[in-house]
Amino acid sequence: MMWKNYIWDFDGTLFNTYPVMLEALDEAMKQSSIEFPGDLEAYIKRFSIQKFAHEFAHQDFLDLYHKIEAERQKNPQAYAEIPKILSEIVENGGQNFVLSHRDNSTFEYLGDLKKYFTEVITSKQNFERKPSPEALEYLLNKYKLAPEETVMVGDRPLDVEAGRNAGIATVLLDEKEYFGDIADKKIKNWSEWR
Repeated sequence: MMWKNYIWDFDGTLFNTYPVMLEALDEAMKQSSIEFPGDLEAYIKRFSIQKFAHEFAHQDFLDLYHKIEAERQKNPQAYAEIPKILSEIVENGGQNFVLSHRDNSTFEYLGDLKKYFTEVITSKQNFERKPSPEALEYLLNKYKLAPEETVMVGDRPLDVEAGRNAGIATVLLDEKEYFGDIADKKIKNWSEWR
């Protein structure tokens, strides 16, 4: 890749947490007697669980979902290619960062991969949520990252929008090809990284 600084989304990008997230969402919907007429995963990828809760559920729904997801999300795994990709970036003099809407469980899930990251931003730091560029601009300023050498890597349009809003390049992982060519680079799986 042509960039030096990589800002990674967590869920669905570094780690394949979506199967359990969707399972927890389904269970929370059952417990709340909520039905969704459509492709739930496509909706969540296009928007967010927070938007789903706001539009289709009651006020306590997010708390219920987070409780179920925390109980079921045991030992999530990074995509197989990710450790090597992160390692190569660092070996070539680059830096990795995480920008996640997840709470501090991000640190626990990263485990040994933490050593590859200069900084990990979670929801606990109270930056505006993506697609706001606030957290990206914080990283650009704090670490004096050149925008032309920096890329936002994610799996959803809001990751791409956040990158664009911060004036940096974007890479989109689109495993199920939900989206068109909305990023500077689009891949279907991490084996296409190079």
